[in-house]
Amino acid sequence: MIDLYRASEYARLHHGKVMVFKVGGACLARRSHRKALARQLSVVAAFGVRPVVVHGGGPQTAELQELLGETPEKVDGRRVTSEVGLRALRLATVGDLNSALAAQLTSEGAPAVGVCCASAGIVTATRRAPMETSQGTVDFGLVGDVTGVNPGPIVALSDAGYVPVLGPPAYDGAGGFLNVNADSLAAELAIALGAAKLVVLSDTPGILRDPKDAHSVLGALSLFELEELAASGALQGGMAVKAKAIRRAIEGGVERVHVVSGLSPEALLGELYTTQGTGTLVTTEKQASASSTPALVDLPRD
Repeated sequence: MIDLYRASEYARLHHGKVMVFKVGGACLARRSHRKALARQLSVVAAFGVRPVVVHGGGPQTAELQELLGETPEKVDGRRVTSEVGLRALRLATVGDLNSALAAQLTSEGAPAVGVCCASAGIVTATRRAPMETSQGTVDFGLVGDVTGVNPGPIVALSDAGYVPVLGPPAYDGAGGFLNVNADSLAAELAIALGAAKLVVLSDTPGILRDPKDAHSVLGALSLFELEELAASGALQGGMAVKAKAIRRAIEGGVERVHVVSGLSPEALLGELYTTQGTGTLVTTEKQASASSTPALVDLPRD
């Protein structure tokens, strides 16, 4: 059980600050997980944080895409998006998960408003050119890279006491949509909002030293150590994509990024309101004796 006296120190420290919480689609697949996550986020909001929630929907999109008669395709952890795939994404995110998560947060006492990132041009993207991957040059189709963020509507909702819940797709600038990876969306939104933290909620307990060992969670990493971990090949698929988003967020001015389980009913609160945390904290700090093997370091969770 969290020590309320110790937790209160973090609550005072975080009060009034914007934090962006990115929730992976796997964390929303079960209603019980959505409920547990919403309960934790409602506590965070009650402690005075101004949460902004960004969600993905990869598994749900893949399921719908198959129902629409097309086999999903991913390369290096990134989704190739066809017209059918984009339709599946919109149905899965805007049409289902976005409103479901907003409703669950509201029921837990954190009034939330679901918003598509394309609405009011909150996030604008440009179609990505074919790029080099482990499988050669790949055209990812209707996939975009963020070119602009309009934080005004998000700030207005937050100022009015609501929790903004945002999901893809992004606006293409010409009346259409582009699929943008939710980790990248969250990083860009955190930068634009001047967020104190970006918290990535995943189906893993944190960043793992060994991707095959769920118990090899690294408690804290500097950005330098994260880069070395990525170079060693320890970050695969979706985690490699997350690492790039983490780097983008930190280089863009977000001082602290957390990676934590979105499946546990207490991991988020344990990460934000205890000294030992539950997941991985990534910061700009470089260890004095940085080596090729990241060390477990005791950085405060503020």
